Amino acid sequence: MISLLRLVVSLRLIIEVAGYTSKPTKVQLRQLITVRLQTSIATLLGRAIRYEGRARRKPATPSSPPAYLLGESGLKIMSAESEELSGKSDLDNTFGGKSRKRGLERRPALVFLRGELLAVPIPLERTEVTIGRALDADVRVNDTRASRLHARITTESNEATGEKRFRLSDLGSTNGTLLNGLPVDEAYLQDGDKFEVGDQLIRFEMLDEIDREFQKQIHRLLVHDDLTGLLTSKSFFSELRRESARAAAESMPFCVLMMDLDYFKKVNDSYGHLVGSETLEEVGAVIRKSLRAGDVAARFGGEEFAAFLLDADYAQGLVAAERVRAEIEKYEFPAVRRDSGMPRKTHHIKISIGIASFPDDARDPIQLVEMADSALYRAKRSGRNRVCAYRPSLAETERPLRSRS
Repeated sequence: MISLLRLVVSLRLIIEVAGYTSKPTKVQLRQLITVRLQTSIATLLGRAIRYEGRARRKPATPSSPPAYLLGESGLKIMSAESEELSGKSDLDNTFGGKSRKRGLERRPALVFLRGELLAVPIPLERTEVTIGRALDADVRVNDTRASRLHARITTESNEATGEKRFRLSDLGSTNGTLLNGLPVDEAYLQDGDKFEVGDQLIRFEMLDEIDREFQKQIHRLLVHDDLTGLLTSKSFFSELRRESARAAAESMPFCVLMMDLDYFKKVNDSYGHLVGSETLEEVGAVIRKSLRAGDVAARFGGEEFAAFLLDADYAQGLVAAERVRAEIEKYEFPAVRRDSGMPRKTHHIKISIGIASFPDDARDPIQLVEMADSALYRAKRSGRNRVCAYRPSLAETERPLRSRS
């Protein structure tokens, strides 16, 4: 099984790397390995489950209902007869007519293979879709090598066949648009084509509903912390850079919060690491519930969390941070594992928070995180279980709080 998995991943990487114009970097290879490894594991597990189930049940009849199987392009609907008996492969069953006969409509989508939107499936639902780093681009990428409006994909109708076709056009970009490794001004996209916009590698695919859901699940695995469901630190910085560019363009304030649980080691020492993990999971839920729907929270690792609050000045950021601190302090966290069967016991934990504001403290998003982290450690040194601003003098105000859009 392991050898087969390595072979599958290696073959896929060879195919992907062939789309690069130059030797990919270690980071690019690591990103490809992440997506391809998870897809290959899903494929092999799906087949193993199918074969095991086939051995346990009676031979299927043609009238048996279809079964769902994890395959190379996501969940596939398989006929009751095996592909070996029918003489057709997974590819035949998915793209050769089976899915179409069962009414699964395939729609065009862009799947990012490299860049901040890694594994994100973006449906092409408009007649024209622009890609670039401008705020008004339909697909906005935070990439300095991409032009403001870099490329456009236009949906057209083939006069001869009546079928839809998709034209990729470069919009006079500085660094050009590469299709399957070659520079193009205009070209029609085929299923599986890869094109580059700046440092972003994007694949054009025709996906059915099940494929799209599979891609979304892969994206969730890559960008969300598996314990708390919050963003990972890498995804947090991607979103922060994106939103800080929008805030600068629209002259809109926002705040960054850095948060750290106080004396969390005592939880692990007193109740065990499994209870500690469940505590972190519920801390993530409390933070998410305490913030507005439009705010973004992340787990940086261990017991450290972060958030940024859109359209929030210093005063509003302090109110939100204090709300998080108070909710954590009063929350009753379980002191025994949920499935232990033991009587319910609870424990309490506290949190320290540092805050920095855009543009009052800095305009660079990374610098803002560093300033909020500095304020966090001042909160720790001042006694913990409190909120500290990077510049207290700027945070102090008697003005009524303005409404946040």
